[in-house]
Amino acid sequence: MFLKRLDIIGFKSFADKTAIEFSPGITAVVGPNGSGKSNISDAIRWVLGEQSARSLRGSKMEDVIFAGSETRRSINFCEVSLTLDNTDRYLPVVYDEVNITRRVYRSGESEYRLNKQACRLKDITELFMDSGLGRESYSIIGQGRIEEMLSTRPEDRRGPFEDAAGIVKFKFRKREATRRLEETANNILRVDDIVSELERQAGPLEQQAERAKTYKKLHGELTSLDISLLVHDIEQLKIRWKQTAEDIAEWKRRREEAAKHLAELEHSASVSRQELDFNLQAAESLQQQLMASVELRQKNQGQLELLTERRKNSRQSLEERRRQRAELSSELNEIENQIKSEKRRLQELTASLEIKTAELELAANEVNPDARTALEQEINQLNAELIEMHQEAANARNTMKQAEQSAGDEERRRRRVVEDLQQRAQETDTLHAKVEGLIREQEEKSDEMNALIGQWQAAKDRSEEVTGEESETASKLGRLQSQLAALRSRAELLQDLESGYDGYAFGVRSVLQAADKGRLNGIHGSLASLLRVEKRYETAIETALGGALQNIVVDDEESARVAIQMLKQRQAGRATFMPLTVIKGRFLNNGDYNKVSHHQGFLDMGSGLVQTDSAYRSVIEHLLGNVIVAQTLQSANEIARLVNYRVRIVTLDGDVVNPGGTMSGGTHSRKGPGLLGRNRERSQVEHELEEGGKERSELEQKQQQLRNELVQLKARQRELEEQIGTYRDAMGDIQIRLQEMKTREHHSQELYDALVLEQQQMDEGQNVWRDKIEQAAVRLKSIETELESIEQRLSERRAQLEARDKRLAAVQENMTAMRVEVATLTQERDSVHQRIQDAFQRRRRLLERSGELKNEESSLEVLLTETENEIVRLEEQSTELSYGVGGIEDSIAQAKMQRKEAEEKLRTADERVREQQQTVHTTEEQVHRAEVQAERADVELGHALQRMGDQFKMTYEWAKDNYPALENVETVRSHAEGLRRNINQLGEVQLGAIEEWDRLSERLTFLRSERSDLETARMQLTQLIGEMDEEMSQRFAATFEQIRTEFQVAFRQLFSGGKADLQLTDADDLLNAGIEVIAQPPGKKLQNLNLMSGGERALTAMALLFAILKIKPVPFVVLDEVEAALDEANVGRFAQYLRSFSDDSQFIVVTHRRGTMEEADVLYGVAMQESGVSSLIAVKLSELEPDTETA
Repeated sequence: MFLKRLDIIGFKSFADKTAIEFSPGITAVVGPNGSGKSNISDAIRWVLGEQSARSLRGSKMEDVIFAGSETRRSINFCEVSLTLDNTDRYLPVVYDEVNITRRVYRSGESEYRLNKQACRLKDITELFMDSGLGRESYSIIGQGRIEEMLSTRPEDRRGPFEDAAGIVKFKFRKREATRRLEETANNILRVDDIVSELERQAGPLEQQAERAKTYKKLHGELTSLDISLLVHDIEQLKIRWKQTAEDIAEWKRRREEAAKHLAELEHSASVSRQELDFNLQAAESLQQQLMASVELRQKNQGQLELLTERRKNSRQSLEERRRQRAELSSELNEIENQIKSEKRRLQELTASLEIKTAELELAANEVNPDARTALEQEINQLNAELIEMHQEAANARNTMKQAEQSAGDEERRRRRVVEDLQQRAQETDTLHAKVEGLIREQEEKSDEMNALIGQWQAAKDRSEEVTGEESETASKLGRLQSQLAALRSRAELLQDLESGYDGYAFGVRSVLQAADKGRLNGIHGSLASLLRVEKRYETAIETALGGALQNIVVDDEESARVAIQMLKQRQAGRATFMPLTVIKGRFLNNGDYNKVSHHQGFLDMGSGLVQTDSAYRSVIEHLLGNVIVAQTLQSANEIARLVNYRVRIVTLDGDVVNPGGTMSGGTHSRKGPGLLGRNRERSQVEHELEEGGKERSELEQKQQQLRNELVQLKARQRELEEQIGTYRDAMGDIQIRLQEMKTREHHSQELYDALVLEQQQMDEGQNVWRDKIEQAAVRLKSIETELESIEQRLSERRAQLEARDKRLAAVQENMTAMRVEVATLTQERDSVHQRIQDAFQRRRRLLERSGELKNEESSLEVLLTETENEIVRLEEQSTELSYGVGGIEDSIAQAKMQRKEAEEKLRTADERVREQQQTVHTTEEQVHRAEVQAERADVELGHALQRMGDQFKMTYEWAKDNYPALENVETVRSHAEGLRRNINQLGEVQLGAIEEWDRLSERLTFLRSERSDLETARMQLTQLIGEMDEEMSQRFAATFEQIRTEFQVAFRQLFSGGKADLQLTDADDLLNAGIEVIAQPPGKKLQNLNLMSGGERALTAMALLFAILKIKPVPFVVLDEVEAALDEANVGRFAQYLRSFSDDSQFIVVTHRRGTMEEADVLYGVAMQESGVSSLIAVKLSELEPDTETA
């Protein structure tokens, strides 16, 4: 691998885009001081990930961006790209060429790219790990850094050795493993905390879960019983409803029978009523008939006489007509016989004439030349038709042949289309599958991206929440610090007051200060400093003690005398002392105490409200043992009366009832706390300070935790944004591929549809061709049949023509005799025909007369019959009228009797109708009652079924099939009530506790398993770190010895003698030991490196560099004026050393030394032709050497 190209734009003084091409060997970069040539080595270091602005000779990273000049404006970013030839796969990537790009903006944003793809600094760092390259490797030695290899601490010299040993990646992995080990340990602690907390919750939750399971079991059993009971109730309701329905049907049947019977009775009554009406009408009609019958009988007698005369005349006329018609019938028979005879003769003559006429016509036809001509024409016509038929047959055969050929071509094309169709269908299915796959992939990516967006939003929301919490915590912390500062000030003030004994009398203060300084012994302190009183009772106790609060408690009387003597000697005022050895307590007698202790205003004796050490209890009891503390002044007055004003009583407000009954009270002029309050307030302030300090520590810890979480959330947001961007890019690619696939699928589908249409058209074309072939075959067969017919007819016509010619001669001889015979027969036929016509005329006239006679005869017969019938009718009518008159009179009498019977029958029928109507009404009421009961049962049944659906979510039929029938219903109901009582006794039940317990139990199992996994991981990480330490130690030791040997050789070669060595500061700790460099130039004593000259130090560092390169060659080395401190002779040796290493490594040397330039293969010159802007000039010395030699 070697460095191919460096592209710079906007980096330091390289404002314009500058490209530097590097070749294997030695490339020298030269130029005057300040021209910017060292910026090239800085650019290489920077693009490889250098993060220290100081190493790049700046103060901040923005300093590497071109800042402008007198003639140019500054730019907003800079970019450096480094291109490496990686055909030998020196770097562990699959690319033949590796391009690394780094860009930074003035806003502080930066970008890294690897082969034009965005990446992280970590990716670039890991890529160059253990390669000898990178920002911290020995392959890039900047200006002035050559001596740093010697001047740094021994521990800091390990970097190049570790890089050469190939353990940098191991160290990186060890750091990662160590970090993961710490995280694992922390995770174990967190898991232990969580498990402990969950186990604490598990007990109550398990009890709740068991109670919930018991509830579910009881509730399930109760539900089963309720369902069975409900099924039983529904069955009973159905039985009741069925019985009620049967009752309804029975009552309806009875109602219908009663109604039917009522209708019958009503009909009978109606019939009776009609009979009565009919009898009335009949009686009236009979009366009218009687009168009409008498009148009609008289009229019939006159008509009978007239009809008898007319019958006689009609009989005479009828006999005359019958005689005339008999005579006409005889004459007609004679004429009919004549006509039949003449017709037979006419038929015979007509038949003979027809035969002769046909024979004559036939003979004439045979003789007629036109008939022969027609026959010849028919033969010619048949010949023409025969030729035409042969032509049509040929055409039909050609048509069929062409159709068969076209059908074959069409079939071959169709097969090709079917093959294309199958291929296109397969391609369409494949594309469709790809489209669906891409859609699924797109949906999956979308779901994953949405999940990431959700995580990002959650992180953002949590970040805002944490920011708010951090701000609130900071605000609380600020307020708390202000409060603590105020409390500290107050505490200091109280401490100052206490230490200065402010508020005490001059004498008291003098004694206490002297005791603090050790001048007095036996001093315990003021009484106020030895007491502790609740704030509520401070006013009362201060009032009760008064000036005694400043009394000084001492060991004994001697201590008091010494103190008094000191006050006298110094004239320091007065003080009251209370020797513990002589002070005794004073108490209220039991009688008075019993009187006052039951008073509601009594609080306690003064000594009972004060807290102090037991050593001072006698002092308190002496001063307050007989002082009563009451709630109010009113209470104090009442209590004073109870003890006859013998004791002192103080109230919570500081009012006093003195012995004897005097009272004092009012307000205090003191604004601050007294001596007791000051002591209490100091203790309270100290306590508040202590609590505030704890709260501040908690807030500071919480604030730090929130800040750490906020950093993690921000990092998580950036990570998620990168992932979301990756997903968006991936979805964009998928969308492009999907659109392309859809377009291809649509195009393939269009081609498929076109092929399907073409196949259909070809199928239709095949059918057309098949039809044409069949039609041509049918036509050909028809033509062949017609040809046979024409040929047969042609043969027949030709035979007929020959026979006709033979008969023609014989026929012409018989034609004359046949004509004479035809004429005779024709004349006789006409004569017979005339006689027949005459007979027909005569018969017609006779028939007309006979018809007239017959009609007259018929009319007379009809008239005679009618007359006789009328006579008979009139005679019978007269007889009937005679009998009818008597019958009508009898009928009138009978009708009167029937009317009376009908009236009685109607009355009886009406009474039975009324009785039956009552029966119908009764049955209707029964039907209504039954229907109401049925409706009630139906409603109850509906409610029960609705309850089955609403409460139990099942149908009655399903419940009946799946739940057992009940044998003892009452026992089951009692058991169900017992279950309800048991459920109620369980109290409040949390059904969610079962699921919560399952989740908790599952989580505990998971956490315990996870802890086991974490413990395993910790052991594995510990083992891995140990293995890496062992591997790194072995590699470092081997590489160190190799470099040590090569360093000794290189040192002697560069110095032409002398000796040098490398030693570890701690040979037992290979991974942390520093490296000491020992050098002794020729002719000099072994001395400290710092005492060596600059050139010697530089040459020693070069020897170390070349020793490392000897052991671990690197693809390229960048040296920035490393030989600046050498003289010309050593520069030459340095240049020759470069040349000896140039076969294995590529050297880019920034120099201004001639010896180095002379060894270079390519020389780049850097100059500032424009103020503040570096530009580049390249010269290949190998191309100049021939010209130089020629010159």
